[in-house]
Amino acid sequence: MTEAAYQTSHGYRRLAAAAAVAGLFTYALAVTITPAAINQISPICHNSDALVGWLFRVSMAGFFVCVLLGGRYSDKHGKLPVLLVGCVLMALGSFGFARVTTYPMALAMALIMGAGGGFAEAIAMGVIADVTSADRRTSTMNYAQVFFAAGAVFGPLGVTWLLAANTDYWRWAFTGTAVICVLAALTAFTAIAKREEKPVGQAHAGEWKALLKDRLVLTLSLGILLYVAAECGQASWLAKYFKNDFGTTDPVAAATVALFWGGIGLGRLFATWTSKHLSDYAIICIAHGFALVCQVALLVTHSPILALIAVPLLGFGLAPGWPTIVSRASALHPKQSGTVVGIVVSAGALGAAIFPAAIGQAADYIGIRHALWICVALIAANLCIFIPLLRQHRALSTTQ
Repeated sequence: MTEAAYQTSHGYRRLAAAAAVAGLFTYALAVTITPAAINQISPICHNSDALVGWLFRVSMAGFFVCVLLGGRYSDKHGKLPVLLVGCVLMALGSFGFARVTTYPMALAMALIMGAGGGFAEAIAMGVIADVTSADRRTSTMNYAQVFFAAGAVFGPLGVTWLLAANTDYWRWAFTGTAVICVLAALTAFTAIAKREEKPVGQAHAGEWKALLKDRLVLTLSLGILLYVAAECGQASWLAKYFKNDFGTTDPVAAATVALFWGGIGLGRLFATWTSKHLSDYAIICIAHGFALVCQVALLVTHSPILALIAVPLLGFGLAPGWPTIVSRASALHPKQSGTVVGIVVSAGALGAAIFPAAIGQAADYIGIRHALWICVALIAANLCIFIPLLRQHRALSTTQ
């Protein structure tokens, strides 16, 4: 918890945390209902996996720009107003996507939803960091991300239910998401109305240059890039993978996205306990090692039953990566937490912009199963980054 946060009321901190959780939940809806409905959206994209991939790329381009702008602005003027704007943009994008009939319109709505997510997700994590004590930061961030995972399960399950009722009802998932985004915006507005947020950012001219020279900030940024690339790369194409390679029905294919995020939710809930006993770097390394095994199992099996079992286990393994890395980053420069988190999360957006689309392009030529082996390489590369950091951390702890 920052020094300024200590001067705010308990009621404000609870309301700010509620607004942050609402922002995470709504972004989870916005980012997962598209992959869940990917088989229904595909005809709008001329049934091309490469063109579908551009929806993800454009969305993350909007996210990338807005997460950097939002992080810098939030340190100087407050995080809650940025969160409010993010929820409003997600509402507009979701409402518009429910009515898309052409590919250019789909790209435009994906861009707006991504921009809203850029203002909302990282800033929500920054709000939580500001109102949480340092010794509880990692466990609290993992707990907050359980609500993200809940939204990521609720969205695809909603799509699954709608598809089971009628294959043309998938658009209602976007309309419902827009309504929930409006409710999240109202929660943020209520927190702003208390006028207790006290920005603590350092507004000196060299803040960006100084942070970009911090080797640990850059290393964590690379770690987030690889993590998000693997997570989004897998989640974006699960429904297509099960439909094409296992011949499942549309509702079952959509439900695999919910299974994946359900595993992530349980993994992050479990990480709130492990964070009390293990260092951040140990959690990341153990989780990534388990995820690597599950990812390989998912791609080598030809049994749909075994694949369905591997999906939530893969999510469970990947789960602690995002909140734990972001927790490490926010602790590096507490007075510039919004900017630091913005830099790190923007790297994740870059990974999400490049790799899901790249997997789609590769799938057009070699098939989705072979293309998803890219995720195996990404998880392995991240282990190569964090194992040395774990060793350095242990060596430093021993000398102290």
